Parts: sequence; C-alpha cells; structure tokens
Amino acid sequence: MRWGWRVAWGCLTVLLAGCAASSSAPETGTAPDGWEPAPTAFEAQVVPSQAPSAMPGAAVMAWLAASPWHSGLAVDYAGLEIEQPRPERAEVRLTGLRDDAVSAYEFRLELDEVEAGWVVQSVERRAICRRGLGASGLCR
Repeated sequence: MRWGWRVAWGCLTVLLAGCAASSSAPETGTAPDGWEPAPTAFEAQVVPSQAPSAMPGAAVMAWLAASPWHSGLAVDYAGLEIEQPRPERAEVRLTGLRDDAVSAYEFRLELDEVEAGWVVQSVERRAICRRGLGASGLCR
C-alpha cells in the first residue's frame, strides 16, 4: 500500500512541476510566421445622410441603421460594442467577423449638435487584422 502512495505522489509531483514550468515560460509561436493582430490606419468613410436626433446616442444608432454595416449584424458579426465617452465622439466596434484576414472593424464618429439635434459629421474606419499587416498596409 505504501508503494502505491509513493507512485501517486511522484506522478503528482511531475504533473505540478510541468504545470509550473509551462505557466512561467513565455508564450511563443502563438501565430505562424510572426503573425500578430494589428490595426490598419483609420480611413475616412462616407457618412449617410440622416435626420438630426434628439440625443447623441440616438444619432449613433441612426448612423448604424443607415450604414451598410447594419445588414451584417445578424449574419456576419458576433458583436457590436459602442462607447461614447463624450457627446461629440463615439467609437463603434464590430467584432467576430467571419473573415480569415479581418477580425474586427473599428469606427470613430464625430458628432455635432445642430439646431434640430445631433448628427454624425464624420466617420473613420480601420480594420483589425487577424494575421497582421502586409507590406501594403492592408491585412494579410
């Protein structure tokens, strides 16, 4: 019986030593050929025309509904994140794209308060490349 406990203790020691060694070692080779997620540069986008909204958040949602990106939410994207740190600025992120090169899109929206309410004045978009940037500045 004592021999069985020694074998069990020895196996447990080997397992724990392996866990400790693997958890303290830096992760290398997580992506082939040095591919790491990276963003492209922001590029200006066409802003669809929209009626002014009473609130800045409503203007962001109106932009999204009028943009071609809205149609993909139920089919092509796993997530939608909207942050609006101040009324005149919003950041929209579409995540979980079913694309081998692009994992997400990020949009920066600038809003302006006009007499009738809030409108989106400008939109910039960048891609978050799943495998990094190529020499051309586009996703690999």
